[in-house]
Amino acid sequence: MDYKNCVIFLNGDPPRKKVVKKYVKKSSFVLCSDGGANYTSKYNLTPNVIIGDMDSIDKQVLKKFKKKNVEIVKIDEQETTDFEKSLNYCVQNNFNSVFVFGGASPRADHTLNNYSIMKRYYKKLNIVLLDNNFEISFINKHISFNYKKGKLVSLLPMARATGVTTRGLEFPLKGETLELGVREGTLNRSTAQNVSISLKTGNLILFKKHFI
Repeated sequence: MDYKNCVIFLNGDPPRKKVVKKYVKKSSFVLCSDGGANYTSKYNLTPNVIIGDMDSIDKQVLKKFKKKNVEIVKIDEQETTDFEKSLNYCVQNNFNSVFVFGGASPRADHTLNNYSIMKRYYKKLNIVLLDNNFEISFINKHISFNYKKGKLVSLLPMARATGVTTRGLEFPLKGETLELGVREGTLNRSTAQNVSISLKTGNLILFKKHFI
């Protein structure tokens, strides 16, 4: 099958079934990052691949998918997280578009680390992390999207972004610098049905609602 995108399930808080259904299609390649496979039965999905060191997947879940001949890629090295192992797999197998579920974790260090990993890969892959409220992605120089008026849009530098310019937001930015611990761009609101954001240098995370 010619897969249109890859969806990755991490072992964080899984979103509502309605959110997953919106993004996972018949043409999607389903990749579970170790314990992310524990949630697939909730969504009636069988993964194409399970990858990681296999320390968090439930033993019964692993046994079930082995019987279904799901490919198991066990990587013992601990220099990279299971999320990074999954993104490496996507790069090696020429996926361009990647949707990630379970990236938000009850542990703040896990969540922040997932953003850091996204930073390393967003210029190689079009990565969108999804939770129950937002599409979360890094902006690669420029983005423009249709949106509802009066809705939340947040920008978070990681750790610095310069030349940030926005259109269609209540508090516009005009070639300005955002920097963690100095000035962020969170809790803005849309004033138009089209929003555009650009930056010259650095790294900038966009949080926009998916309205599901």
